[in-house]
Amino acid sequence: MTEKLTFNSVQVGDKLPTVVRPITQEIIWKNAVASLDYNPVHIDPEWVKGAQPFGIPVTVCHGMMTLSYMATVVSDWCYNVMGSIRMMEGKLVKPVPAGSTTTCTGVVTEKHVISPGNNYVVVELNATNQDGDTVAVADVEVVLPDK
Repeated sequence: MTEKLTFNSVQVGDKLPTVVRPITQEIIWKNAVASLDYNPVHIDPEWVKGAQPFGIPVTVCHGMMTLSYMATVVSDWCYNVMGSIRMMEGKLVKPVPAGSTTTCTGVVTEKHVISPGNNYVVVELNATNQDGDTVAVADVEVVLPDK
């Protein structure tokens, strides 16, 4: 039987399940509609071939899309126990071109005892591309149930 995820059951060093996502042009277009971000660097493959704003001839995904994939690592981990993200601070390190694969990982780096119902852990998130290059990093504070 698997132990229920609680603040007390989590230890510094615990690794969260990995999330792997393909970055296709179709997914980028759908994200543009959802985010209302129609910047041609994301949605116009023909324009990008000539302009190459990131030095590459292909579109890149939205930064918030990368961060949302990273947040999925945490939400998938704590959703069933009604855990909640209280804060997320991230940094985009490298563009993520269409045709890439993003792998997002997380590890618990801190535990903070505040009061019942307010205790939280810090999860360090990392997103890499198919070559193993870091494309984004983040720290997330996650409130978990005490029992």
